[in-house]
Amino acid sequence: MEEFGHYKGFYIFAGNFKFLTTPSMFVKPNMPKVFPTLILLLFLSPALQATQGNKTIQAVRVETAPQLDGRLSDPLWQQAPPASGFMQYEPHNDRPASFESEVRVLFNDQSVFIGALLYDPNPDSILTELGLRDANDKLNADQFYVDINPFNDGIYGFRFKVSASGVETDINMSGSGGDRGDLNWDAVWRSQVSITDKGWIVEMEIPYAALRFPKRNVEDWGINFWREVRRTRESSSWNFVDRRIGNAMGSMGLLRGMEDINPPLRLAFFPYVVGYMEKNGGEQGWGNTFNGGMDVKLGLSESFTLDMTLVPDFGQVHSDARVLNLSPYEVQYDEKRQFFTEGTELFSKAELFYSRRIGAQPKGYRDVSSQLDENEIVKENPQETRLINATKFSGRTSGGLGIGIFNAMTAPSHAILRDTLTGETRNVTTQPFTNYNLVVLDQSLPNNSYVSLVNTNVSGAIQGYMANVTGTDFRLLDRSNMFRISGKGAISQQYFETLDDNFGYKYDLSLGKYGGTWQYSYGRSVISDTYEQNDLGYLRRNNEVEDELSLSYNVFKPFWRILNYSTGFSMEYARLFNPNTFTGLDIDYSLRVLFDTRFFINLGASYEPKGQRDYFEPRVPGRFYETGEAWRFDLMFSTDYRKRVYLDGNIEYNKVSSYYDQQSFSFYLNPTFRASDRLNLSYGLNFGENHNDLGYVDHWSPDSIFFGLRQSPTTINTLKATYIFNNRLSLDFDLRHYWSRVFYDGDYFLLNENGRLELWAEDLQINDINYNAFTIDTKLTWNFAPGSQLSLVWKNIIDTQGSQVSHNFLENLERTLNEPQVNSFSLKILYYIDYPMIKRTAGKVFSKHS
Repeated sequence: MEEFGHYKGFYIFAGNFKFLTTPSMFVKPNMPKVFPTLILLLFLSPALQATQGNKTIQAVRVETAPQLDGRLSDPLWQQAPPASGFMQYEPHNDRPASFESEVRVLFNDQSVFIGALLYDPNPDSILTELGLRDANDKLNADQFYVDINPFNDGIYGFRFKVSASGVETDINMSGSGGDRGDLNWDAVWRSQVSITDKGWIVEMEIPYAALRFPKRNVEDWGINFWREVRRTRESSSWNFVDRRIGNAMGSMGLLRGMEDINPPLRLAFFPYVVGYMEKNGGEQGWGNTFNGGMDVKLGLSESFTLDMTLVPDFGQVHSDARVLNLSPYEVQYDEKRQFFTEGTELFSKAELFYSRRIGAQPKGYRDVSSQLDENEIVKENPQETRLINATKFSGRTSGGLGIGIFNAMTAPSHAILRDTLTGETRNVTTQPFTNYNLVVLDQSLPNNSYVSLVNTNVSGAIQGYMANVTGTDFRLLDRSNMFRISGKGAISQQYFETLDDNFGYKYDLSLGKYGGTWQYSYGRSVISDTYEQNDLGYLRRNNEVEDELSLSYNVFKPFWRILNYSTGFSMEYARLFNPNTFTGLDIDYSLRVLFDTRFFINLGASYEPKGQRDYFEPRVPGRFYETGEAWRFDLMFSTDYRKRVYLDGNIEYNKVSSYYDQQSFSFYLNPTFRASDRLNLSYGLNFGENHNDLGYVDHWSPDSIFFGLRQSPTTINTLKATYIFNNRLSLDFDLRHYWSRVFYDGDYFLLNENGRLELWAEDLQINDINYNAFTIDTKLTWNFAPGSQLSLVWKNIIDTQGSQVSHNFLENLERTLNEPQVNSFSLKILYYIDYPMIKRTAGKVFSKHS
């Protein structure tokens, strides 16, 4: 015990770091005193222990790289002992794989090489559909993949997949726990495949530049090999993975012999040039622009990487799926900019980072009209802030301590106002120069556990304002990996130049049994009414307390015509944080069944016996809207993806016992036609209607809040087509038309103090809404070299809202297509430059001529 001022605490060591913690450092009055314990746990872990009792395979060092021809013809492969004896993961998790597989591993100072011979008595039946890179989930083809975890901590790792048709997929599995991961992560590696009279063969070269590993003379890496026979839907792994737990990263074997690796400098450049030809609606003509920039990846060591984007360009990013938002909450759109989606697993800890905040709409965008002088109009008002650059630093020490640092800067945004009489213009700042920072410390613990510290900071978004959020994220599992305690917590701090500072907190704790036949859990979530993380994160709402109990029964062993199923109940009780009052009670039931025909259903039902007290729909603090009891039923299903035609769908029905016959119904149908191994067509129809919906329309004062009776049908049509010329060249087409209407029936209501609605005699004359979002994204992609890409993109965007509502679909579509629209054609060339490769090539040329 050491003293720090008048406090006492403990010194805690982690690698080369020394920390002094005190019980009061992280506790505020009225906060649950769990944070000191979490901080203590962060550094109490001993050296991480290797997986025991699992299979091992010996890697063999070679001086020269084996020739990759997809046939294992290079004699070097015979130096390595094979890994065999695969075990089924599904459909049966208790028996050997139906077909034999042999995998060998070689390595040198540049790469690790994987060679696999996958036996099949009927090689002419091996499925070989072509597809887009990183789209292997629904690919109708046999697949082989390898999971690699150089730190062997049961949490972090990478997956490299190759199909029998040569389609590559790479996934950052770090922190995913199960079979999901980050498909946005792209590494530079290569593979070759071939089908023979014995089955099919895969060869891979994975450069160390695609991995991160600790610097030790002798390395024992975590590794597992997987195989999927698509025609039987059998998947198997070399090291057994218990499907009752489903933790692929925590069920690896050992790769031994990775000794004395001396990798070259990891330095790569990704310069790009892009040209645009655009027309932005109205009567304006076509314009041309040309941009250039570069991404840089620098390996500061074997474990740490610095990523930078200089003069970024995101003009070819896929369009957002825009919706009409009538709720009091912000819509959260997906991040599709590659720099912000790739290698960000550390930065997602504690769920405090929403990268769409960077480059978003300026804070003062909507305030410009209030600053107009007489005779002034808004000449220009940018809808997005301009990103100057962004930098990521991340990696993990040999002691399992992950470190991540993120920084981004946006330039000042200005609106231009013009005097219509004099022609003079002036600038109004809508957002000053803004700096975004994120720091993460993440310590791996035994039993595939971890604990993290996270801090986000935003300064400059508003003059004299700074936002700071500090949080933690932890997961503690027992040796069996079935029992778990996990949680997140954060403290928010907002500092103002002219207003009082604001502080808040949140925490989310859960514990239970998450594996096996019977699974159960309890969770509690608390968000104070003053907590705020939306400067760099996303929070739908604060001021809530929720307690949840769940119980489920799961069958993993096939029986009769059923491969697996689960059924369960859960109950959620919700209250407002301040004041401490009831807001809702929800009882849910679910049933999930997978049949041997690969037909899948998921049935759900919920009941709210007391209705809800909604404190957010009235849009006035302290006021609430009370509904009656409610029921919901939904059914989701999908058919066999191996078939030439398969179908995904969903049906949902809701009913609220209230003032009117309030009901909502929706359905979604998504048939997909696999015309050939190269052409895939998919159509989606989503229709939903809220009948006799009651929602906020206006308020004159805190005592005069008005709701309106409305009908709101929504129709979404999507059409997708993909044609694969070969595994390097593809054409992708994606059309989406979103049409939402709101009809007000002329009945309006005053919200009373007791949360009930009283009919209002006056007609508030709220306009109906007719909203259309129409987008086309077409992309021709040619991966002409590893890490290098040429892309030709056409984007068409129409976003329009009016009060003239059409009742005819074709009439509305015709009107929408005649609205002003954005058309953009762009050509982008991205080239991968590997500095060590250039250096080696130059050295060989120099030696040859000297």
